[in-house]
Formats: sequence, structure tokens, C-alpha cells
Amino acid sequence: MDTWDVAVVGGGILGTSLGYWLAARYDGRIAVIEREKTVAEHTSRRNTGVVHRPFYLHPEKRRIFARAAQVSHGLWKNYAAAKGLPFDEVGTYEVALDDAGMDVLGTYTEWAVQNGMRADEVALLDGREMRQREPNVSCVGALLSKTDTVVDYRAFTTALRKDAEDLGATFLMSSGVREADALGDDLDIVLDNGQERFRARFLVNCAGGGAVELAHRAGVALEYTALYFRGEYWIVDGSVAGLVQRNVYSVPRHKDLPFLDPHWVVRANGGREIGPNAVPVTGPWRYQGLALPIGLWLEKLLEPPVENKVRLLRNPEFVTLTMGEMLSSISKAEMLGRVQRFLPALRESHLVRPGTAGIRSQVIDRRGGMAREAIEVPGPHSYHILNYNSPGATGAPAYAAHIVDRLATRGDLDHLRKNPKPLKAWSWEPVAKAMGLAA
Repeated sequence: MDTWDVAVVGGGILGTSLGYWLAARYDGRIAVIEREKTVAEHTSRRNTGVVHRPFYLHPEKRRIFARAAQVSHGLWKNYAAAKGLPFDEVGTYEVALDDAGMDVLGTYTEWAVQNGMRADEVALLDGREMRQREPNVSCVGALLSKTDTVVDYRAFTTALRKDAEDLGATFLMSSGVREADALGDDLDIVLDNGQERFRARFLVNCAGGGAVELAHRAGVALEYTALYFRGEYWIVDGSVAGLVQRNVYSVPRHKDLPFLDPHWVVRANGGREIGPNAVPVTGPWRYQGLALPIGLWLEKLLEPPVENKVRLLRNPEFVTLTMGEMLSSISKAEMLGRVQRFLPALRESHLVRPGTAGIRSQVIDRRGGMAREAIEVPGPHSYHILNYNSPGATGAPAYAAHIVDRLATRGDLDHLRKNPKPLKAWSWEPVAKAMGLAA
């Protein structure tokens, strides 16, 4: 039976980044276990493809994630240059539709500098300045983040997998994890087919949509549950792609549900899309369809802990918004109306076909609240990363370095021999310094 020193579950951009840094820093048998045939098959390729700058992240309350986003922008830029991958700094407008939104943008401008962005990388624009720059955008003002960038995260993840393998990591594909049970000093890991199994000295759970379920199987994070929301987009006809040359986001109307607010997104292939909505679905890979057997919904709602979902469903705002999201899934006009609030020239005829749908795995706590941050939960011979939604792919390389440092500090990697290797596009020392990690 194979025994691995560290098994990372999840071959998305975070799990692949972890495999890279572990192999770069240590000698040992390091495996990244992925249920699909390729890396970045789910959230890592189905997101908006934007490297976000951290102007919208509170510099204290969200310090780690703000730092990760700030540091990772440089890491991705260097990596794109080294690998010949697209890295188009198109910029993003965060638009305010009322005076209260302008107050938010004033705060964001201060946060941008506090989070390490240069003052010349952001601009706070009033309505007149926006009309001069973007006559098709209707708003009372906007924050321009000049260096937000569109990329192909799947291409990044695929290249990073090759680099991790060159450093000694092994990727076990088509290998979903069914069980991970403590057995003495090791974990006994059973794969989805119920027959293949192996041992691991330590496991890091980066399983994305399956992370909460895997944590529960390991007997931890039992106070949390997960709900899944499918975000759908519409592709915009190329003839009107020039309505706006940059990404356009609106100031969130719902602070606890920021993923509901509409975007105009520039894609790495040069196309434009609008979205998303947030349609509740029963699983992390249900990318299509609405008519589902009631039994699946009952099974999902009755998964423990039941009280989390009951408390959420008692929230009238959530229920009302959920019904609106269901409507937006079957009505192109509903989705269009959201975007027309800041882009009135867009017409229904301009939305030519559905774009790429993605699933957000949202952790719900005991209070029935939606967790805003990633959650790190230690377990028996394991460490579980839940709710890794923001800064998501943007911050993955630096956040993965933070996780490796956290595990080393806890002593979880003491069974490995430290052996830092020379790297090309990235180097540990500047990342560690910027993130406040051990050198």
C-alpha cells in the first residue's frame, strides 16, 4: 500500500499551488489528489478570470486575504511572463449608483493604498469624469482599479502542475476521496471506487465544493454546513463588445451576499459576458438544470447540522433574494435589467447565448449566517480549508504559501526534510516577507 508524506485533496488552483510550495520547500512523497482527469476543472476555470487588486478588502479585518491578493498579483504577472501566458491589465470600474455608493468607494480608495497598492493604480472618478471616459456607463461615480487583469486560470494551473511535478510532487488524477480515517500515526484514505486505498502521514483538504463534506468525514467542522449557488452568465455579442473596454462591477447592495451584484466582465479571449446570478442547487457540480427531484432537496436540507439551514431560511431577505435568483435563471430580461442599471445601452438581443456557469460553495455557520472568509480547521493528521471563495484564484499562490507556513509552525510538516529548491518565476523569500511568514 502506498504511503504519502502529504496528500493534498483538490487539484484546483489552491491545491496545485500548495503542491508547488510543498515540493519547492521539502523533500518527501507529496501527492495532489484530484477527482477529475485534469486540474482546474471546476471553480478554477469557471470563475470570471480576473486577477483582482485588493481595494475592496478591509486592511485589518481581512488582512491575510488582502495581503494574499496584493502579493499574488505580482506573482501571477511574473508567472505569465515566464510562461508566455496572457496577462491583460484591462482594469476594473467599481461603479456607484447612488451617493451611499460613493461613500463606499471613498473608503475603498483608502483601503487600496493601505493594502499596498500605489496611489497611481487607483482613481476615484465623479459622474462627469465617468461620462467623459465611458459615455455608455450610467453612474454617479466610480473607482478605477487600473491594474485588474484578465487571465486564463486553467492555463495557469496546468502550467503550475507541471512545475510542481518537476519539483517532485505527484498528481493522482481521477481519484476522488471517499474516506480519510485516522489510523495510528497515519490516515487511511479510501478513494471513490471503494477499493483503492493508501496511507498518508498528513492530509490538506482543498477540495473546494467537496471540502465541507470531506471535513465532516474526518470528524471536524461539524458546526458548519454548505449550500451551493450556481452563478450563470450570458455572452455578449461581439458587435457591442466596445460598449466598455474594462470590467464593470457595482458597489454591493447586499453586504452578506456580495456575489449577487452584476458584472460586465472582459474575458481572456477578448469576449464580454454579463452575470452572475446565484441559483441554489443541490451539489457543487450541478452546472445545468432547475427541475430537480424534491428528494434531493430534502436530503440536502436534512444534512446535519440542520439548524444552520433552518436559521438561514428564517431570514426573509435571503428567501426573497433566492426567489429572484431563480427567476433570473429562466429570464434573460431579469439578468439584463440588473446590468442595465449601469449599462443602459445593452439590449436583450445583444445576449447571444449562455456563458460558463460556476458553483459557489458557501459555508453556513450555526447562526444561519454566510461565512465571509476562508475557514481553516485542524483535524486528526489533517488541515481543512473551507469557504475559500475570496480572494479565490487571485490570491491562491500567496495564500498557499501562508498555509505551508502555518503547517510548518504547527509542526505538521516535521516528518518532512526541509530542502528549499531554486525556483524560476517565484521565490519564497519575498513572498514570505510580504506575507509576514517565516523565512
